[in-house]
Parts: sequence; structure tokens; C-alpha cells
Amino acid sequence: MATSPTTEHTTADGRRWTLRAARPADAEPLARLYAAVRAEGRWLVTPPNAINPPSEAFFIAELIRADESAVLIADADGEVVGNALVMSDRDVSSRHVGVLSITVADGWRDVGIGTALVAAAQDWVRSRGLSRLALSVFPDNARAIAVYEKAGFVREGLRRWQFRQADGTYRDELLMAWFPAEEDADHRPVGEVRP
Repeated sequence: MATSPTTEHTTADGRRWTLRAARPADAEPLARLYAAVRAEGRWLVTPPNAINPPSEAFFIAELIRADESAVLIADADGEVVGNALVMSDRDVSSRHVGVLSITVADGWRDVGIGTALVAAAQDWVRSRGLSRLALSVFPDNARAIAVYEKAGFVREGLRRWQFRQADGTYRDELLMAWFPAEEDADHRPVGEVRP
């Protein structure tokens, strides 16, 4: 990823943290963050024991080195407490699309970190000239949906029973997107035909 500026922030409850581009040395702390959030069993699709942490750390380090994705870190006194990842598609027909995922550690939610990570991801998308930033979220994650909608994301659809959990229950997936070149409050991209 192109180096993004490091910025200092204060959470809504007064804690200091830094937003910065990830470095390869952040790969293991990021893998630990994902594992901790996965263990909560609510926010991420992948079950806690489905991923090998060293393998995940290796993959993350390669993403950081490749300079094709945005890997952003929320760092609080050397602890990775949040992450934004934007991956862009390599397919020629969809290179204009970035896919966003946000992860914030328990104890660091509802204090503005997610909002700042989304804004930084949007800045990266603009700087890369992408036309669309997509994401998916569980429909019961009202907090995240509110952050995304405030940042200009629109709901595009619902995929019912998209994920099957270990206990046999199903979860839906809400699809959302943001368009940097949105034309108006309807969030239609420039050039889209109106009814």
C-alpha cells in the first residue's frame, strides 16, 4: 500500500490511538486481532478454529508487502486494536471495485475508531481512482451499518441464509456499497441511468 499519513486520534472516551499504514511486523498482531474477534462468534464469518494463525499472519504480511491493498491499523500504545482492509479485484472487468472489511477489538468499539477507519479506507479508494467500495455485514450488526450509512454507503441487497454456522443455523448477509463519484443524495454513480 502506498504510505498513508500517520494521524493521531482520541477516542470518544478519551483514549489516544494512531491510524497508520500497516507494516509487515503488524501481521502477527493483526492475526491475533482477527482470532480474538472470531472467538466472539458474532462478527466474522469464519469459525474460530478454521484458520491457522501463523498461516494467516504470513498471508497478511504478503498483502502488506504487495502494495495492491490498503491495510490500515488502529494502534493504541503498540497494540493493534483495529484494522481496515481494502482489497481490489485483479479481474480486468472489476478492477474498479474495492472490497472493504473492518475489524475493531472488543473494548474499542463505539468510540470512533470504526468511523475513522472507514474514512481512511475511502481516502485510499479515492487515491487509487476506484469507482466502487463494496462490503458485506451481518444484518444484526446495527452499529456497523450505522457507521457505513453515515459514511455514504447504500444498501444493495440481502443474501438470505448465506452462511451456515457450526450449530447449523443460518445467517443472512447485507450487501452495501459506496461510490466516490456519487452524483447526488441518491448515491447514484455519475452516468447511471435514472428511471
